[in-house]
Amino acid sequence: MNTRRRIESHGLKDLRILVLPVAAVVLVALALVAPSSSQSARLPSRVTVTEASYACPAASVITVASGQVRAGTDATARVLPGRKRDAKLEDVSGWRTSGVDGSGVVVQQRGRGSGPVGFYAGVASKSGGGGLAVGSCPGVVDDAWMLGLGSGGKHFSTLTLTNLADTPAAVDISLWGPKGKIDAVGSEGIVVKPSSVRRIRLDQLAAGELELAMHVHRRRGSLSAVVNDSTSAVFSGTEPVAATLSPRRSQVVGGLVQGAQGRTLMMVNPGQTTARVNVKVIGAKNTFAPSGLEQIKVGAGTTRLVTVPKSAGSDAQALQLTSDQPISATVRVAPSAKDYAYAEAVPVLSGPAIVPVEVGTKLDAPRLIMSAPGAAATVDVQAYDSSMRPLASSTLKIKAGTTTWARLETSGAAYFVVTPHGKVIGAASYVKGDGISSLALTPAPVTVLSPQVRPIS
Repeated sequence: MNTRRRIESHGLKDLRILVLPVAAVVLVALALVAPSSSQSARLPSRVTVTEASYACPAASVITVASGQVRAGTDATARVLPGRKRDAKLEDVSGWRTSGVDGSGVVVQQRGRGSGPVGFYAGVASKSGGGGLAVGSCPGVVDDAWMLGLGSGGKHFSTLTLTNLADTPAAVDISLWGPKGKIDAVGSEGIVVKPSSVRRIRLDQLAAGELELAMHVHRRRGSLSAVVNDSTSAVFSGTEPVAATLSPRRSQVVGGLVQGAQGRTLMMVNPGQTTARVNVKVIGAKNTFAPSGLEQIKVGAGTTRLVTVPKSAGSDAQALQLTSDQPISATVRVAPSAKDYAYAEAVPVLSGPAIVPVEVGTKLDAPRLIMSAPGAAATVDVQAYDSSMRPLASSTLKIKAGTTTWARLETSGAAYFVVTPHGKVIGAASYVKGDGISSLALTPAPVTVLSPQVRPIS
């Protein structure tokens, strides 16, 4: 092969510790926009990020990986509890990994437009549900909506709250099930001490619920949230649950892997009026409305699970949901009885995203699944080694209203940078034996929207 990358394309006991001490992103803009002499307000503009922080989980079965879009100037990595430094994660000149000895690690990186990101990977023990987990280290939570959770019947979820500041933080938690909103005990004003991690099994709040949706609302402080989900019921496995989009009338759940079996659409309607939902499939050739997914009713204040029918096809795809009332949605994908993954609804990709490869455990080459809900689009895919040396590159074309997948295979690659041109939604799918995990693509913190202001008259 030449420098052109080969892309084959068509079109934790204890992973309970994998209950992620999640990430927190603190974005510091290069400069604030000065007030205009004009009395008229202007639209927000993008400014360059000079500093970002995130927290990742740590355990004996987890490897933490840190990287960036471009080299930063310096970084500090502090292990919780105790805040001991982890030198392996502080080299901003390359891709680095570490088996962190603690409950979590907080990484703070500086560098204009460097776009620092963190990931983790692990394989759960059989007693912990088994299965592969690959996740990203997300930012400080304001309102996180999470679906596919459980608190009994061999389906258990654990919420991990991480306080990245030196002052106390607090959250409120709301839970819904198929029969309505649940009166969860002690779910309001949950306090997390400074620079600490707090884990809460959902059966401590509401026991015996097979399927739950949760809303985490940050009341004060710098706090992040993630859920680890495990089951040994009808099927087994473990998977981190990331936040999906907040309730809305229109959204796209991307990153559904190939295979017509084991797809379950999960929805929550937190409102007071029944929601009527229509679902279209963004498939390999076009966008279409499959039979069995029209006019789905989700009762007021309830959750609903719907099996995605065979009429949706077996290609890699995305689901486009339109509702007359605001809802949140996620899809559980279980192609076998030995593991499963979650696909969340995320916004269109607004900047370069990183797909990790070198994460401490030997994985098959990840599959990049990209959807263009509207007009045709392209994504540039660039492979890098652990020294941030560029390897091979390619461009993936996505026709209007379709989904395309590509296998990311480049010898020596530690990670890939995916840069969108046009409106695309994507995910990376990982496989190790019978294990499967999915990672929704979100932009690295290179720039951030800054509000334009005007003087008060």
